Amino acid sequence: MGRESIPLRIGVTTKLLVWSLALITIFYIITFSLFWGIKDVVSTSGRIVSEDFARVAKSDQVMGTLLSYLENLRKYEILGREEYLSASWDHLETLRFLVGGFVIQGDPSPGISFLQADLAKYLHNGDHAELPGEERTERWITLISMDRLNLFERINVSVQEIYARGAAAYRWGLVGLAAATFLGVAASLGIALHLNRSLREIRLGISRMANDEEFQPIRTNSSDELGELAGAFNEMAERLEVEARMRAEFISMLSHEIRTPLTSIREAVSLVQDGVLGTVDQRQSAYLDIAQKEARRLSDLLAKLMQISNLGSKRIDLSVQALSLLDLVREAIQRIQPIAVKKSIIVEAPRLQEFVWVLADKEHIQQVLFNLLGNALKFAPCGSLVTINITVLEASSMVKTCVMDQGPGIPPGERKYVFQRFYRGENVQKISDGAGLGLSISRRIIEAHSGEIWLENTSSTGSAFCFTLPLVTDHQA
Repeated sequence: MGRESIPLRIGVTTKLLVWSLALITIFYIITFSLFWGIKDVVSTSGRIVSEDFARVAKSDQVMGTLLSYLENLRKYEILGREEYLSASWDHLETLRFLVGGFVIQGDPSPGISFLQADLAKYLHNGDHAELPGEERTERWITLISMDRLNLFERINVSVQEIYARGAAAYRWGLVGLAAATFLGVAASLGIALHLNRSLREIRLGISRMANDEEFQPIRTNSSDELGELAGAFNEMAERLEVEARMRAEFISMLSHEIRTPLTSIREAVSLVQDGVLGTVDQRQSAYLDIAQKEARRLSDLLAKLMQISNLGSKRIDLSVQALSLLDLVREAIQRIQPIAVKKSIIVEAPRLQEFVWVLADKEHIQQVLFNLLGNALKFAPCGSLVTINITVLEASSMVKTCVMDQGPGIPPGERKYVFQRFYRGENVQKISDGAGLGLSISRRIIEAHSGEIWLENTSSTGSAFCFTLPLVTDHQA
């Protein structure tokens, strides 16, 4: 058998490292391009300063010396004085020194080269045999002037070249900076969106599990650490779902198994109470009442366990219709009234001018109201008031119903757990029995009606549990 191929895994750290290296590479490319452009500009500027301007200065010196030579030559021809002749030869010596030095090495100008050759011819043996005439001197001046014009033209071309290269470097620098910024922001945003999308899916999955919602596998479409985390979470959630289903089936089976002997016990106790087996004295009757009461309580607990098991394993089947919410509330108050009378608690019904119709399943909503009212009466002190308010939320086409009591309230640290199955706060465990299933059942029922149920924050003592149901606006009473 061939070895199984291992899928390529690119982790988040690798992605960030690759992107960091890409940004650094782009930065270095842009920097190198700018540096290369600046290097050309500096090189051309150095050549202009060190060579061209030096030649212009030297040609100025040559031009000045030639003009002085021509002036002395003319004075000598007119006046015939020896000092002018001597000065002329000195100017020629100076010219030979100027054009014969290092300045013209490498790239001599045509005028300088011509002047150098002529001077060598006149001054080759050091004798002052013959002076260059005025015509020859003017030719030299013309050639040197042309050299100066060529140098200025060359400098002008070089300056334009510097400007063009500087403009190109500036332009490419801006383009590179804009491209690097765009790529950096776009890629960083893409990585952030990828990470945020994966984290959001994982967060939503955890939130659904915490709220006992229907499990939906997390899909991150990535092979990095977040994808592995999502896969591990899906595997854990599926395993928990299987265990929950097995637990629900076990509870359902156990409830059915216990209900049969429990029914027999209740019937037997009832027969004994009725005197079928003989006369029952007062003391025996009291013990039989306790047994009957505890058997009934155990039967109610089994019913709740079976109900929460069914709610957790499948969707609730509803038979919704347009119902008067006020009638539902009044019926629930009537059912709970014996408990309220026993504790001297007044249950105040809503005061509405007209009927409010909701889309609901009567049996299930009655159970929600009975659970909320039962909790309110359980924790409210004797002689207190339990109030039910109904508010129409026209903007959302929903009806809000709140059950408020004057009990000790729920500590802030426990409020987020009150709708979880089997949860009972520390204070609740001390003062009351129960399985902690009523609110969990109520939440599943309300959510099946497309509504919400929550514990509302109140500034006063006590608790206020509220839920919403869809409003029926076009119902005819």
